[in-house]
Amino acid sequence: MTTGLQTVGLALSENPDALIVVLDLLIKEVGKKRFNGALCEALLFMVGQALDEARMAVEGGSEPAMNLVAEVRQKLVTAAESGLLPPEVMMVLGQQFAAAKLDLGDELRALTLALSEQTAAHGPALSPDDITSHYAAMAEALAHNPFLIHGQLSEQLAAFPDDQRVVIVGSFVSSEVASMRDAALGWLLDPSPAVVKQVAQSLLAAAQNGGLSAESVERIVLMRPWLTVDVQATLDSAVRACRQRGLQPTGKPSVQITSVTVSGCDGAGAQSAFVILKRGRKLALASLLVKQGFGVRDAWLRDDLSRREIDQLLAEIAYQTDPFDGSPEILLTIIAHRLADNIERNEPPPFGLVQFLEAVSVGQVRPNRVSTESLIEQLLDGVPPERQSGKAITAALADSRLWPREYAFLQSWFEQGEATSAIASAAETKKQREEAVLRDVLPMRRARWAELLAWTAKATEDEVEGEECIDFALVARELLGDRPLAEIPLAAWIAKHTAASLTRR
Repeated sequence: MTTGLQTVGLALSENPDALIVVLDLLIKEVGKKRFNGALCEALLFMVGQALDEARMAVEGGSEPAMNLVAEVRQKLVTAAESGLLPPEVMMVLGQQFAAAKLDLGDELRALTLALSEQTAAHGPALSPDDITSHYAAMAEALAHNPFLIHGQLSEQLAAFPDDQRVVIVGSFVSSEVASMRDAALGWLLDPSPAVVKQVAQSLLAAAQNGGLSAESVERIVLMRPWLTVDVQATLDSAVRACRQRGLQPTGKPSVQITSVTVSGCDGAGAQSAFVILKRGRKLALASLLVKQGFGVRDAWLRDDLSRREIDQLLAEIAYQTDPFDGSPEILLTIIAHRLADNIERNEPPPFGLVQFLEAVSVGQVRPNRVSTESLIEQLLDGVPPERQSGKAITAALADSRLWPREYAFLQSWFEQGEATSAIASAAETKKQREEAVLRDVLPMRRARWAELLAWTAKATEDEVEGEECIDFALVARELLGDRPLAEIPLAAWIAKHTAASLTRR
């Protein structure tokens, strides 16, 4: 996408009235006898981008974003009940919700499903051969890539209830198309425990009948630590059945990692990683997104890139995320820690994480939470005493005053939420708002900011030049400790930036 397109979602999510206007335009346009297809696609794209931005704000605790998503749901329900939205448009909007990782809600999900069934009832009945041909055509269109197939279908199936998803995914497991069977593994990471259990049972049956590929078995082993104990037991039986049939791991092409970059944590707790790979004569980019409290949120791979395309992507990444040179070992620690968030929230990581780990060749990663105190201790282990002295701490604190000018990710470090807004709004002047945030908000949040700074320090651990890792870790330790926040310039910056952001609203 162009830079202009990338800003569409943010602009709309920050202006709820504008998003509602876009929805009104879409509803009006699809109601015409001869509607403009290109315009509808553009409006749907805008809605999808806005929902994606809104979801990130919702995860940050933004009440206006929550209200916006609720208003969009209600508007779609009203339009669907009034017959103003064709079923195919409702299905696309449902996919937009799924792509943004937003829940459709019971009422909108039921309406979307009813419209879908209504459309299917008026169409021709599909024979088994028709279904096989459909799967084959879909797999061919998506280059038989199981991750692309799963990504496409999981969004389409998001509106279906658990029992129907189980039946549909079961048809993937028994499909004659190998890549469809491989894609079915993605539903082991479905949000519904009931779906996951049934998919695991279907995969066990397929394993006993010789229906699983060697690649699928290796992926099951890779995903095993992310699943519940009962599902693990079922999958262990599936793997044993495959091994007993003589199915062995396949050889993997040699991969050379040419660079690893890891971003600092932004104010919402998001951290990105990018790995450039050379596989034979081809280049690829593997990307990972994790988020504090939410876990691994996204992972994907772009294959067959030219050196020019890689350079352009790296330049864009550097501009947007201000990354540091990293290593596969740093990625392992970050992924393991954030997987613990996924487990705790009962929200599985995306299937794309399997593709990412396969590409980077790091093998199985088990969830492993690292406390902020332990992380800081690890980062400072072996650092000379004089570099951790009171004088060194004072110098690091003084330097933190300049960090917002040096590191772009710190521009998003500010407090959000209605409680913060209420506390700051009670003050009359900007200075008083800053003091209120520093005094009444940040003391309860210093552990959160210490964690973000500590994981940012982890991202810089392999930096050859500079000592950001040590300074970040020292200031993170001070945030975690008892030092008055007024004596920590970075905390003062968060308070100042929070007051400024509330003023702009």
